[in-house]
Amino acid sequence: MENVAQTKLRLVREAVQDNVPRGHYCRIISVSARRRFPVGLVSVLLTAILVYLLASEVILRRAAGSPVVPVERVNRSVTSAGNATASIHTPRVPGTPPRPLDRVVFPLSVRKVVIDPGHGGAQHGAVSESGMAEKEISLDIALRLRRLLEGASFEVLMTRETDEAVGLDKRADFANASSADLFVSIHLNWIPRSQELRALETYVLGPTDDPAVTKLAVRENRDSVYSLSEYRLLLERIYMDTRQDESRRLAKAIQAELYGSVRRINPLVEDRGVKTAPFVVLVRTEMPAILVEVSCLSNQEEVKLLTNDDYRENIAQALFRGIHSYADNLKGSEEKVPKNGRQE
Repeated sequence: MENVAQTKLRLVREAVQDNVPRGHYCRIISVSARRRFPVGLVSVLLTAILVYLLASEVILRRAAGSPVVPVERVNRSVTSAGNATASIHTPRVPGTPPRPLDRVVFPLSVRKVVIDPGHGGAQHGAVSESGMAEKEISLDIALRLRRLLEGASFEVLMTRETDEAVGLDKRADFANASSADLFVSIHLNWIPRSQELRALETYVLGPTDDPAVTKLAVRENRDSVYSLSEYRLLLERIYMDTRQDESRRLAKAIQAELYGSVRRINPLVEDRGVKTAPFVVLVRTEMPAILVEVSCLSNQEEVKLLTNDDYRENIAQALFRGIHSYADNLKGSEEKVPKNGRQE
């Protein structure tokens, strides 16, 4: 059986015989005859030889059970004298997909937070039986949260500061144009036919197969209007968004603080955790973004609690601690924040 060297030599010989007319085979051996040999045919010949050599390498490796190393590209250049030269770039050995980059390699920090009080103006949001409107409570809690964050040296922007209607797309565009680090949208829930339920839940961007969440998304998104041509882009953002990991970390921090704080005053509250939903404000924003349902206006006991300034302040402080906890974790800080929201 012929060895590797013999096989390559045979392949070269066959390449020459197959690509050069027999009358010219002996002429190319001598220098004088080479002058009479067409330059273009020499280029073709050498290229054919190179291809055969590469092919032989693949065949031999496959026969030996060795992995085939792909060659990324072959560059062929012809010199002024007509000699063809081939340059083969270093092969790239396929390997396993790269591991996710650990975010601690970058000195990340949270400096600018956009707070988004839900609804406003003619958009009342959920309304309790006693007439308490979601738009009023969400704004009150948002203003309290702004005070706490600014006291901890965060830069805070708000999508609205008064009782005004702001489109969902404008809220997200405002956050994007401001180059915000985080987007926190504050809402109050309404759960039909479940007046006994007291639910706390936080949402990040993503699809859902929960009919109740779908109805909630429909209700929250009804003030936005998108054309059919924009539908594909919306779907891509929902299913392929790279911010989801950071958004989920933020959501978990806020949900944990909110539930732990509220249940001391409202022990029957239910922790419904972190969920995914295709809310427009989460789709359009370009930074880690969450939507938090801080209370439930369909429950009359919670409505009574929300009339108390201390209860609203308690919710705002829980949101603040969640944001601060996420920011500290992001930069690896061991700094602790007391419950009153003042940094030590």
